[in-house]
Amino acid sequence: MSPRPAAIAALFCLLAGPAAAAEGVPLTVLTERTGPMAAAGTALANGLADYLTMLGRRDGGVGGAPLAVEECETGGEPARALACYEAAVERGSIALVPGSADAALALLPRLAADRMPLVAAGYGPAAMARGDVLPWAFAPPATVWDSVSAALAHLAQGGSEDSPQGRSLAYVHRDSPAGREPEPVLRALASEAGLAFRAYALPDGADDDASPWRAVRAADPDTVILDATAGLSGTPLRDAAAAGLPLNRIVTVGWTGEDDLLRPGAGARDLTAKGLRTVTWHAPGDSFPAFDQIDLLVIDAGLSRTPKEENAGPLYNRGVYAGVILAEGIRNAQALAGKRQIDGSDMRRGLEAINLDPVRWKELGLVGFARRLRLSCADHSGRRPLTVQEWTGARWVQVGDEIVPPRERLRPHLDAAVAALAERLAAETGAAGTKPLQTSPREACPAGP
Repeated sequence: MSPRPAAIAALFCLLAGPAAAAEGVPLTVLTERTGPMAAAGTALANGLADYLTMLGRRDGGVGGAPLAVEECETGGEPARALACYEAAVERGSIALVPGSADAALALLPRLAADRMPLVAAGYGPAAMARGDVLPWAFAPPATVWDSVSAALAHLAQGGSEDSPQGRSLAYVHRDSPAGREPEPVLRALASEAGLAFRAYALPDGADDDASPWRAVRAADPDTVILDATAGLSGTPLRDAAAAGLPLNRIVTVGWTGEDDLLRPGAGARDLTAKGLRTVTWHAPGDSFPAFDQIDLLVIDAGLSRTPKEENAGPLYNRGVYAGVILAEGIRNAQALAGKRQIDGSDMRRGLEAINLDPVRWKELGLVGFARRLRLSCADHSGRRPLTVQEWTGARWVQVGDEIVPPRERLRPHLDAAVAALAERLAAETGAAGTKPLQTSPREACPAGP
């Protein structure tokens, strides 16, 4: 007889740091420290773990309650992600971080029945922005669609002095459900902009003969959007360069985990990352008081899995951002519920009450780290302005202006995506009604004006 999913998950679970007190607030983070996406997954997990560990060391947790943070390793495998999710439900976790866009997409139909908030900061599928339809899914401060549309807009306002009209665009993504999900909307937006468009899928663990990079290079596109939000195995940027594609033509959405390319002298013999661009929603580097506290209380104290010289990379900082979202959601939930110990329903309300204004960012020791973020019952993303940063060879610098995701242009595509998701869930579960993603009408957001 095969073991229960919860028992399987237990094989991959560990506490991040010393075992928390029984009264701690339980959180579960699905990690990808092993497997084909380990380079990116490790850095992301380290940033999140270090920030939450710092809060535990400095403040005793959040709102007087310690954080019982449990990592559950998936290796990027959907079956293990599902087992980890079931273990989190059994454990009573008040929120779960999915670790990848594919895990988030697979878990969406499970959330309502289990009343489990799912928080995918910056790599959530588009439907996760719709709190009125998916009340337990959160994707702050932008969805994957927002990021790919920002990369496309960058071609018009900052990518070059010329109009994109008549230029060509290649979209390279993981060959997986979440990896393929943005392709239709990006194809439509590219057509509106007059861009010749072609998509290429990167199989997991592909050998040189199966890699599409030679085909990309042969097509000689003006710009490549490399989408890493669903995770990419191996070293895609090095593979692109090996195929003869200059890295200064590439704009990444998400990050590949190839931080070694950004260290002084790294890769100088075979390629240069100078001119490489990435879409982001937070500042680079570690010049913030909160990072000083992480260094002092966590890394220097030997409580981190982050090598001292490798912190503050793109994915590490995104992990810190995710930690801020979780901690603010808990703090708000405690205030709204009037208690330290909260459940998933309390956490959902706390996340919907997030209002990270400049004053709050300053209180967190993160002035200038990220822009204001305000969530609501209906808006679980915030859709904040995004920026494109370029690697100079020594540091990341912003190029072009802030880019506001084209909400109205994306709306019909989003409505169609939500309807398709609801139809899929209804087919899988036999659910009836117009909103099968919700467990009851009272969970719907109040009607707008």
